[in-house]
Amino acid sequence: MKILVVDDDDLVRMMMVQALESVGHDIDECDDGIAAVAKIKQCTYDIIVTDVVMPGQSGVSVGEYVKNNDLPSAVLAVSAYANNDEGNALAFANYFADDILKKPFDKETFLTAVKKLSPGINIDSALQNM
Repeated sequence: MKILVVDDDDLVRMMMVQALESVGHDIDECDDGIAAVAKIKQCTYDIIVTDVVMPGQSGVSVGEYVKNNDLPSAVLAVSAYANNDEGNALAFANYFADDILKKPFDKETFLTAVKKLSPGINIDSALQNM
């Protein structure tokens, strides 16, 4: 599967990329919404994992682009802001996201959320090796 991971937090992005690579997926990554939309214009992704709140262009904008252009990508929104002032952005994420995962999360929780979006993904070997 071709998956795009978008998060301005380098450590979180690295964890998600490594988790997905460990189960054999082809991963692109970027740290903001502007770069994400540029990549989406050039490549078709099966899944796009995006942080909701980022400086500059947010994950909301990324999801809007996907949905407004009827792209086939599933969108997993990740956010640490479920219970504070950024809750409006998270509520809006419900419009474009196929699922939302609240930060912090571990590898198992993340891979399970990705599998929900694409049941054909094989993550069982990665989960057994944890």
